Amino acid sequence: MTERNTTGQPQVLKKDGSRLKKRPFRVEKLIQRAITAALVLAVLIPTVLAIELEASLVRIKAELSQAQQSGGVPAADGGERYQASTGGGDPGERLPAPSGQRDSGPERPAYQDLYPELYAQSHEWNTVSKEKVCYLTFDDGPSARTPEVLEILERYGVKATFFVVGKDTEQSRQWMRDIVQAGHTIGVHSFTHNYRKIYDSVEAWLDDFAQEYRLIEAATGVSPQIFRFPGGSINAYNGHIYQEIAGEMVRRGFVYFDWNRSNGDAVRKPPAAPVLARNALDKLGTSSRVIILMHDSRSHASTVEALPAIIEGYQSAGYSLEALTPEVRPIVYAYPKP
Repeated sequence: MTERNTTGQPQVLKKDGSRLKKRPFRVEKLIQRAITAALVLAVLIPTVLAIELEASLVRIKAELSQAQQSGGVPAADGGERYQASTGGGDPGERLPAPSGQRDSGPERPAYQDLYPELYAQSHEWNTVSKEKVCYLTFDDGPSARTPEVLEILERYGVKATFFVVGKDTEQSRQWMRDIVQAGHTIGVHSFTHNYRKIYDSVEAWLDDFAQEYRLIEAATGVSPQIFRFPGGSINAYNGHIYQEIAGEMVRRGFVYFDWNRSNGDAVRKPPAAPVLARNALDKLGTSSRVIILMHDSRSHASTVEALPAIIEGYQSAGYSLEALTPEVRPIVYAYPKP
């Protein structure tokens, strides 16, 4: 039964007429407890993580301190420690592994032992970086076009660079000698020029390079110091290995050059001479250092025809035309971002 109190609110009564006591609502208490627990966790969890992080930092600092006191720092590749330079000896000299412990450092690639004579002569690196200079480069020669190119270069009094390929004939060897005797630079391009073959492995690359190197040396008496990758240092055939090949060649002291201009004759049927000249002179003046890719193989008669206009165009713009040397700061393709 119910009755109304003085405020007019209904009151619940027992059967004997006494009032029934009101009990608190348990759901509200559960919600309050859950909120309280969540607040406690929100405070405790970051605190615990902070304590663990601080402990980790302390441990890392202690390990680094111990490494510095022992005279070495961890190698970037995760291998053994390397001795810091003390003013004498090789700064890259490795610390000997402790007695009874196995050297856990990276293994020395076997291809480094191939062709022990195949090293460039000592030279300075990146010491020549002129402004307003153009380097004319010719790939895939020598050929019947080479004497024609040499005659034009002599007429204008400029020097160029020839990256030659194999052609082990007396005529080819004579053309190589003509290049050197005229004061131009001769470099290695490839012996086989077979992309799939030479980019199969570092060993395959070295086999090909050594063959062409020896051919040039025997023909001219000059040990070539520079080279150009067939297809450029990064191409569709060497994506899996170009860094390893480039690293090994630089370790041996050789310098490679890509290009930042092309006359567009690297096609089966080269365009006419005016088109090639226009391509080579494109964006003239926008680059202070220019390396132009051209070819002097037999099928590139239009390249020979375009050469005077290319030379005159750069000379009129105030560029000197010179030959590449190992000291010239190279233009190379940037590694693609991962």
